[in-house]
Amino acid sequence: MPDASINDFFTPRGVAIIGASTKKGSPNNQTLRYAIEMSKTGKVFPVHPKAEEIEGKKAYTSLLEIPDPVDLVVMAVGSKSALQVAQDVKTRRESKGDAGAVAIVTAGFKEMGTPEAIKLQDDMMEIMRSCGARVIGPNCQGIADFYNGVNTSFSLPPVTLKGGLSIVSQSGAFATSYLRWAKEQKMVGMNKFITLGNMADVDVTEILEYLGNDEKTKSIAMYLEGTPNARKLMEVAAKVTKKKPVSVLKAGRTAMGSDVAHSHTASIAGDDAIYDGAFKQAGMLRAQSIADFYHTGRVFDRMPLPKGNRICLLTVIGGPSTICVDALAAAGAGKLATFSESFKEKARAILAPAANVGAPDGYIDMTASVNPKMHTDIIKLIMEEDDIDAVLFLTSPPGFLEDEELANSIIDGYNSVPDSKKKPFLTALMAGNSVAKCRLIMEEHGMPTFDMPDEAARVMSNMIRYAEYRKNA
Repeated sequence: MPDASINDFFTPRGVAIIGASTKKGSPNNQTLRYAIEMSKTGKVFPVHPKAEEIEGKKAYTSLLEIPDPVDLVVMAVGSKSALQVAQDVKTRRESKGDAGAVAIVTAGFKEMGTPEAIKLQDDMMEIMRSCGARVIGPNCQGIADFYNGVNTSFSLPPVTLKGGLSIVSQSGAFATSYLRWAKEQKMVGMNKFITLGNMADVDVTEILEYLGNDEKTKSIAMYLEGTPNARKLMEVAAKVTKKKPVSVLKAGRTAMGSDVAHSHTASIAGDDAIYDGAFKQAGMLRAQSIADFYHTGRVFDRMPLPKGNRICLLTVIGGPSTICVDALAAAGAGKLATFSESFKEKARAILAPAANVGAPDGYIDMTASVNPKMHTDIIKLIMEEDDIDAVLFLTSPPGFLEDEELANSIIDGYNSVPDSKKKPFLTALMAGNSVAKCRLIMEEHGMPTFDMPDEAARVMSNMIRYAEYRKNA
């Protein structure tokens, strides 16, 4: 029998949850509930040895009893039942031709490191391969497709903004924490969520290639611990990055980190220096921290690519501006723009007399005398200036400006020009939760915000670096 398609994971006619639980609050009950809540077709089938109904759905004692087509099977039973489930998948494949995609969220396999656990995974996979079933996992937190209404994770709430970012991760917890952060802050519009676990079959390279050809995926964020074929991964990445950005957070930089990665998902982390050079050559954007990874993946779905490397630093706070410029210099991409005399005259006419325009070049300090109209007008002017390719805006809002006023004045300025004039605009709001409402309004209007200026600077540098790579690719 030919191998099933990777697409069966994301466009299944039906989903079977093997090991669905009747116990409220348990992981296997939550997996079922989330799958039902997010499903567009309602074709979710719980499998349980005794229950007749779970969460309003008829329950079946076996995968083989389900009369409807089932393309995606979620294995959530203990590893002791793995071989029986694999045999049921094979029987169903041979009799009905479906059940081709299997997401195994169960742990207790190769990551345990024992001969028995390694053999169990090998035996299970031998059965799966014999019938052409494709497997994600084991020891993963499943997959989700927010457009097609598929969710097989017990830890991923269904209500998430739809967008163009797809995340692929060897750590389920890492990926779900990203999405929970994004959901709370309304910072990321998601397309697909894929956790790979032990990668017994489908690996990071195959998924990267799939996402590279996926029309709804505009940007890819990858958490990587290791891969058995790094060369193949880089070859695929080099093709994908010619079409869309790929940001990567590589764990296991140190010997201790590599050991933890191996114990976690049975990954071999590999030589970090080799990975670092390979990422650059393949056009991938390596994040240096979790925060940078979170932000880099999302900005490409919200902002246009810069046409060049000339940045305008717009601020009302002097000290953090120095930190921002230091971060830009350290990142090695991007420079402050050179303002024309005409631009400087127009900017001074908009701002208060004490404002600093162009000292040094590329720098505008509006001072605390700024008001909403000044925000709107100066941002419009910057958007219209051909000698500026990108904008970093730093502010710690004065108490006399309401959150709504500040947010709307920035949004109005940015949206006052046609799309052809728009350039990446990243805002650092240095006031914590005191500007939560401002942050929320801006994010809801597609304008990325950051807590700290150095974070914004590093992400902008990644945007510039990728834009330059695309030009030369």
